[in-house]
Amino acid sequence: MTIRAEAPKRRWYLSTDFPAVEGSSLVQMQLPLRQGKAEWKYLFPIRGEYRMTVDAATPDGSKATKSFQISIRENERKWLLLGVFTFCLFASGVIAGRIFTGTRTTSSVNLRACLLISVYCLGFLTGNANAQEKEMANYVSRLEVDPPTVGRMSVVRWSLTGTKGERKLAARLTLTITHLEKGKSVFSMENVPVAGEFSMQFQFTDGDEYRVAAVAGLYGGETVRAEKIVSVTPVEPPVSAMIPALALFLAVTALGLGVGRWSKRSVTAL
Repeated sequence: MTIRAEAPKRRWYLSTDFPAVEGSSLVQMQLPLRQGKAEWKYLFPIRGEYRMTVDAATPDGSKATKSFQISIRENERKWLLLGVFTFCLFASGVIAGRIFTGTRTTSSVNLRACLLISVYCLGFLTGNANAQEKEMANYVSRLEVDPPTVGRMSVVRWSLTGTKGERKLAARLTLTITHLEKGKSVFSMENVPVAGEFSMQFQFTDGDEYRVAAVAGLYGGETVRAEKIVSVTPVEPPVSAMIPALALFLAVTALGLGVGRWSKRSVTAL
């Protein structure tokens, strides 16, 4: 069974935390069916609607393709933080509007200065992938990861051989990819039967360090482990992805300035 997953397409408003990931391919792999099903774990990196395509083939040559839509909601805590940040911008605008409201000439100059400061503040806010071999008494486990870059898939390869050169030693493979800074597993599959080798295409969606660990359980009861640390090359988000958010924050700040100036003049008139 071949599985392909694609990230949600880019929207024209309020980009996600990883703009370079939007609309890109995330993972492509082949897994065997066990009792008619395949299982793996994956941490979806951004909100939106994902597309997953599954191609299945039976021993008699029959083939079938099915696409699934998976909708992921944004973390409620992030919406709360966005609301608090937006309110702080508005409140700062109100305070600045009241402080800098004076004579026509002075207030005009101060207003422009305040807007420039707001723009500045918003702008401010705004691998080693060589092969690793692990050799035990009778086995050699080899793990390779192509140099990863955000926005593109990298090939992850694993193989298990005997020290005498035998190929394709049957094993049950457990593969885990962990984001080291966050301490979260972004991908894992457990006890998948393989014929001594496995490969998949996988996108590392954050420009940081990941640990890729492969544990092979041999049918004789032994286990062979290999792991490596990979550094992901980050990609700067496009300017077009930041414009909607900057425009929103500037509009909120300008609205606060207007409210502050209006409230100050109303009090002065009284």
